[in-house]
Amino acid sequence: MLSLLTRLAVLSCCIAFDAASTPLPKLQVVTEEWVPYNYADEDGVIVGRATKKVREVLDAAGVEYDINLYPWARSMKLAKTQPNTMIYSIYRNADREKLFEWACPLMRPVRQYLFKLKSREDIQVNSIEEAKKYVISVVRGSVVHEYLVNLGFEAGVNLDITADPSASQKKLVAGRIDFLLTTEYTMYERLRLMGVDYGNVEPALEVRNSSDRRACMAFNLNTDKELINKIKRALAEHNKLFIGP
Repeated sequence: MLSLLTRLAVLSCCIAFDAASTPLPKLQVVTEEWVPYNYADEDGVIVGRATKKVREVLDAAGVEYDINLYPWARSMKLAKTQPNTMIYSIYRNADREKLFEWACPLMRPVRQYLFKLKSREDIQVNSIEEAKKYVISVVRGSVVHEYLVNLGFEAGVNLDITADPSASQKKLVAGRIDFLLTTEYTMYERLRLMGVDYGNVEPALEVRNSSDRRACMAFNLNTDKELINKIKRALAEHNKLFIGP
């Protein structure tokens, strides 16, 4: 059986042959900092589990692209307004459905939890509704932000809004917020980078409606259709072998 890289290389050759007579526009790819899925390493290179797969898919599709990392709100604005722009890792939901052309799934569902400091024995919640008594930190414009607002959470009341994803963990460790809604992978990696022991925090509640979604790639509606089709084909071939990360 051919390896994943071999299969992708064969697919890339086939797609490149198909596109030889019709040059495709360059794709602008935007993302946010979401450790360990998409983030900039110490050299400023965009890396991560999701980024690795995105690069493999785009290379297999034979498209020219650049990847840039911005705060989530800016990446979303660019994806909504700039033709031939793709954003990842983005959760697909009803509010976003008509805003983009979608290519899914990029990632398998990842469980998300309300994390608190282990020392905060005073905090006990059995439902997301009970969490309204506390303050949760979220990234502005993120799907978690949208999800909690739809449940009745309010900025300045029980939501702490930030543009910097790394700020939320710092606030949690400092005791300035009560909860952070994120994945185990992200919490572990953020704390590791801060030099903080993961044992200082604990998941208080799995937010199931937030855990069931799969992250995708999404295109501006004015993106070249042939470009989208080639990327969708490459993603589908990749997912036949492995849906990850």
